[in-house]
Amino acid sequence: MKSFLCALLAVTFSFASLHAAEKSSEKHLTAFKTLEIAQKQLGESGHQLLQMESKYAKLKPLFWWIRFYDPKLFLKVRAVHMIGSEMVQNIEPGNPFDGGDEEFVIERDLLKYDSDKCIKFMERAAKENNIPLFSMNILLEKPHPGESNPIWTFEWFDEQNRSLGIIRVSATTGRVTEIIGLKIKTHKLEGVAKKTMSQDVEDTFLGIGGDLEQFFTGKRTVDKDDAGPKD
Repeated sequence: MKSFLCALLAVTFSFASLHAAEKSSEKHLTAFKTLEIAQKQLGESGHQLLQMESKYAKLKPLFWWIRFYDPKLFLKVRAVHMIGSEMVQNIEPGNPFDGGDEEFVIERDLLKYDSDKCIKFMERAAKENNIPLFSMNILLEKPHPGESNPIWTFEWFDEQNRSLGIIRVSATTGRVTEIIGLKIKTHKLEGVAKKTMSQDVEDTFLGIGGDLEQFFTGKRTVDKDDAGPKD
C-alpha cells in the first residue's frame, strides 16, 4: 500500500510538473525574474537568497531550485522548485549537509547580470570557437566564505551529455573569473595559463571579462593590462 501511494504521488507530481512546464514555456523567465516571483510567494521566508541551480538546462532554463536562508527552520534553509512562475515544491531539507549558513546569503543589490545575459554570451563564445554547446548545469552562489560577489558557474555539455568545461562569471561585475577545460580564444586579451590534472586543456583567459563587459554594455572599462578577475 505504501509503495502504491509513493508511486501515485510520483505520477501526480510528474503530471503537475509537466503541466507547469507547458504553461511556463509560453513565456520564458530569467533566473532573477523567477527569483522575484518565488520571493513574493514566500514572503519573509524568501528574503535571504543562498543559491539558485538549474541542472541540464537548455539555453532557456525553465526549471530552478532556489535555496533561502530561513533562521526560523531547524536547518535554517528552505528550498523551492520553480518551473517558470509555478512553485511546484516548497520543502525544508532534512540532510544536515544541506543546512543554511548566513555567511553565504547573497545581497539582492549585488545581482546585476542575469542568466539570459550570461547565456547569450556563452552561445556566442561557443559558436565562435566551434564548441558543440547543447545544455548546461547552472549554479549561482557565493562559493567561498567571505566572498563579496555572487558567482555564476556554467558547466557546458554536448548533445551526448558529455561535460565540455566550465565558465564562471561574476553576477555583479559581469567579468569572467575562470575558464576550465574550454578552448576559448579571444583577441586583445592577456593570457593567463591554467592547467588541470584531469584534462588536456590549453591556456585559458581571465581577461575575457573585458570582452564580456563590452558585449553586455557596449563599453570597455577593464584595463587591458589587468588580466586578473575583479573582486
